[in-house]
Amino acid sequence: MNLEHGGNISAAAQRFGIPEERWIDLSTGISPWSWPVPAVPEHVWQALPYSDKQLEFAAAQYYGCDPSAVLAVPGSQYALQHTPALLRKGRVAIPQRGYAEHRAAWQRAGHAIVGYNDAAALVELVQAGSVDHALVINPNNPTAELMSARQLQELHQHLCARGGWLVVDEAFGDVSRSESLASLCPASGLIVYRSVGKFFGLAGIRLGFLLAPPSLGAQVASLMPPWCLSHPARWVGEAALRDTTWHVMQQRRLRTAAQQWLECLQASVPALQFVATDLFASGSGDAAYCEALFQALGRRAVLLRLFERIEGYSVLRFGLPLSGSFTHVAQSIREAVEECECDLL
Repeated sequence: MNLEHGGNISAAAQRFGIPEERWIDLSTGISPWSWPVPAVPEHVWQALPYSDKQLEFAAAQYYGCDPSAVLAVPGSQYALQHTPALLRKGRVAIPQRGYAEHRAAWQRAGHAIVGYNDAAALVELVQAGSVDHALVINPNNPTAELMSARQLQELHQHLCARGGWLVVDEAFGDVSRSESLASLCPASGLIVYRSVGKFFGLAGIRLGFLLAPPSLGAQVASLMPPWCLSHPARWVGEAALRDTTWHVMQQRRLRTAAQQWLECLQASVPALQFVATDLFASGSGDAAYCEALFQALGRRAVLLRLFERIEGYSVLRFGLPLSGSFTHVAQSIREAVEECECDLL
């Protein structure tokens, strides 16, 4: 199991012998445009972060759910690590290719993993009663597969009727809000993870949300040490979630840039099959080719995320670059492609 994560420029700099300041990081899927954080008031830095529930109310309004469903956590990673151990042990459907921390957390909690390739395979498993719980990453990281809210609700009904849980990781869900199940929370047998890191470009504050029945939220909250979510993170998160004007602007510029980026990649790397969200594009193809392209771009100080080989194929995730760097990045990609084609002849 590969638990390596994107964004480690320091390691890439050492690996390829290129100074950190020269790198373009396309390995994370984090928005290249961050919510503009204003000056944080002095009292926010000085006070211990006791919750006044204003962050939770802002999150409930943003996600369209009842405030009773919302638990703020230090990154959605925290929630996904702890919730499997609180659910009845059983067979859980997990995507064969997806954020690997999920699989690790369910295995640590003693569940039996049942892998699935795509949405159709998951539907078949659930309808056949072959699993007790199901994890869906929506949209999937890195395959970009997106299940509809209607499909997810049907899965939830099947699982809940048997006492099981549907767990939906919507870390990239801000760019596909119409397919989110957040507004249904709290609902029996339903867990949704949300993140402020991706769409808002604020991964560094480590803020996410568990949307779940209040009883489960209370169990997760009891595992959290005092003040584990900083006061500046709470303050910034609340302000960002309430900035509706910025949300609309961000949606528009991400959508435009993502379409341009996808077209650029499809033209530059014809050997890969691309699918995309508004925050990243992923190219799948021959594992040897993906490895060679990853290395060739690394030698040009462009960092991608390379996912493991499965049945001879790998996936390269290309995060969205700033529009102003498209030309430079595209040129590096074309050079790397030419090098790979020569090396693999």
